[in-house]
Amino acid sequence: MLTARMNWRIKEHPTSNGELLTLQKQTEYSDAFLRLCLHRGLDTKEKIDAFLQQDETSFHDPFLLYEMEKAIDRIKIAIEEGQAIKVFGDYDADGITSTAILVEALESLGANVSYYLPNRFSDGYGPNPRLFQTFIDEGTELILTCDNGVTGHESIALANQHGIDVIVSDHHEIPETLPDAYAVIHPKHPNGNYPFEDLSGAGVALKIAGALMERIPYEWLDIAAIGTVADLVSLTDENRWIVQQGILALRQTERLGLHLLFEKASIQVDQLDEESIGFIIGPRLNALGRLGDASPGVELLLSFDEERLEEVVAMIQTTNSKRQEIVAEIFESALKKVEALEELPLILLLAETNWHEGVLGIVASRLVEHTGRPTILLHLDEETGIAKGSARSIESVHIYEALSASSDLLLKFGGHKMAAGMSVAKEQLDQLAHSLNEYAKLLQADIEKGETLYIDEILSVEEVNLAFLEELNLLKPFGTGNAKPVFGFRDTEVKNVRKIGADQQHLKMILQRNQEQLDVIGFNHGKLANHLTEQQPVSAVGELSVNTWKDISKPQLFLKDLKVNQVQYFDLRSSKLAADSLTKEASVYLFFNRKFFEQTANRIPSSSVAVLLESDDSIPPFGDTLRNLVLMDCPTHLDDLASFLADHSFENYYVYAYPIKPATLEGMPTKEQISHIYKYFYTRQNMDVRGKLDALAKYLQIHKNLLIFIISMFLEAKFVTIDNGVLNPVKNPQRIELTETETYQQRIKNIKAEKLFIYGLFDEVKTWLSEQGN
Repeated sequence: MLTARMNWRIKEHPTSNGELLTLQKQTEYSDAFLRLCLHRGLDTKEKIDAFLQQDETSFHDPFLLYEMEKAIDRIKIAIEEGQAIKVFGDYDADGITSTAILVEALESLGANVSYYLPNRFSDGYGPNPRLFQTFIDEGTELILTCDNGVTGHESIALANQHGIDVIVSDHHEIPETLPDAYAVIHPKHPNGNYPFEDLSGAGVALKIAGALMERIPYEWLDIAAIGTVADLVSLTDENRWIVQQGILALRQTERLGLHLLFEKASIQVDQLDEESIGFIIGPRLNALGRLGDASPGVELLLSFDEERLEEVVAMIQTTNSKRQEIVAEIFESALKKVEALEELPLILLLAETNWHEGVLGIVASRLVEHTGRPTILLHLDEETGIAKGSARSIESVHIYEALSASSDLLLKFGGHKMAAGMSVAKEQLDQLAHSLNEYAKLLQADIEKGETLYIDEILSVEEVNLAFLEELNLLKPFGTGNAKPVFGFRDTEVKNVRKIGADQQHLKMILQRNQEQLDVIGFNHGKLANHLTEQQPVSAVGELSVNTWKDISKPQLFLKDLKVNQVQYFDLRSSKLAADSLTKEASVYLFFNRKFFEQTANRIPSSSVAVLLESDDSIPPFGDTLRNLVLMDCPTHLDDLASFLADHSFENYYVYAYPIKPATLEGMPTKEQISHIYKYFYTRQNMDVRGKLDALAKYLQIHKNLLIFIISMFLEAKFVTIDNGVLNPVKNPQRIELTETETYQQRIKNIKAEKLFIYGLFDEVKTWLSEQGN
């Protein structure tokens, strides 16, 4: 058996067959696609059409935003009077894009505008009095924030004291009291009634641009799409339309910086989509602010100086590569800390002095995926004694509430259900870890189930074809609020299982049912190949896409998780000891040869136990949690093994069956050989069989091991005696059939076991093992 790494949950959808039948009659979509639509609340043809065929009416009137008219009037005065306007943004992709939109829109109207993006490390997030004082000293007459500002009470009060108006445009959570700004443009303004609350910072900036232009600002949809996707806001309602249109605009953009970036990042412009933004463009813009100054991101979007843009794109690529290297280094460092723990805590909290604060959120996300545990990673500043960092969580733990329960131990924190940031004094770290894990004990059962993986729909392989994937594309762009569908496949046979990649870290296989096949690729799931056998039914979960190779397109499943519900048997038989044979965790290692047991048993993992099976009454007790059986050497007695298996059942059977002292190839001696050797011994006295065994076997023209076997039978039958290696015959021994000796019977049993476990077909081995179970 193979247990799923994540906690699978099929989404509950209150739909009826009647709804499906109605849609089947009214549309030409496949049943699988219509079921998916029903699951997403698109239960009528009209709703499906409205979702799939949005138009510009989806873009709401910007003046529906509270205080928009007041803000626009003030901005127009600043433009007309040539007042110095400062756009104050943020250091992430949303802050960069919202800044670019506002700056370019204002410049197009002739405004005297400049911008400033704070540095994560020297300035921190959002307005601060030092920066605002600098703007005032420079002669700024109007400050326009974007993607920040609703918590900037102190800085805005300072500006007011100097007679400088501040217009806040933001989309983050609103505090209990808003700052005393000239105007606050926010889709969730408590006094407003805007029809869609989940705009990004770039989306709010786009609204301001639209209000200034008094039309839909198509020329900035490309930039707005980047900020909207990168900030993970809901891709529903007008955000969906903004991103749809923005992607079309990006494919035709005239922004030289983006063209250069697409080229360097190997983006095929005609295939650019929300994944290109989310996994390539957005991370590169975010990398700037994570490691230093984010301002080159604005240059990338606004400049037409080709020479300068070449430098900017090269710097962005270099910064992103450095970010990836830092993330990989910290992840490996953190993983070593986790592996060194005696027990995995319910909430991980790790701190280190040399971890880069700017990327800890990314690393925490990777650790959550690896361990299934909410994770907090902190950079510890030894000079200040303060640790700062990020938290990422799982569905069952509201990390902000968990931190709130320990707020007395924190200097500062903020966030939401799945992510948070915080600072804590060094001396409080141990207490914070203890407090968080005490809080988590109430959620232990849900945490130990693993990260939740929601499944939209269970499909059969036959339902997956290119036509269905084209239908799925109609639901794009995918993202928050309109997630890319996750599909499950139950008890489907696998074939062509193999590891791929330079380090064999990836998995490739085929799901097959009724001659229909579906290619599967599992990135970083190469180890799963060790748990899969051909034609073994598996249950798999993943996302569907089209894989095109040499102009041939086929459906492909990107694997997220996998499980096997049946007992599994693995044919790992070999004549040599394989390194991986000693790495099985939580297993019972079964040995039959004492010498091999004594040489090897101390090398198995600490979570496993070694058992030497010499008879059916030689089995030590072991825990029921050990669900894997590793047959190390070839059994010497099938009856003893059968008795063991009758009392102990397992989920996985790993059969190595190393031939320690193989007897089958030597066979059994003939009567003539036995008689000849007996007559030879009977006429000799004081033979040194220990020191001259090789010479004796050569003289008697018999294999040395067969000679030892015959001597052992003679000794048991009391035909000879051996004292200190010296053999003498027994005169007139009692007559006995040698075939009745234990030595003879044991060799017969050894050969029978070898014929099954070493030389038999593995199907025969599987059948025999399965028949012994209780």
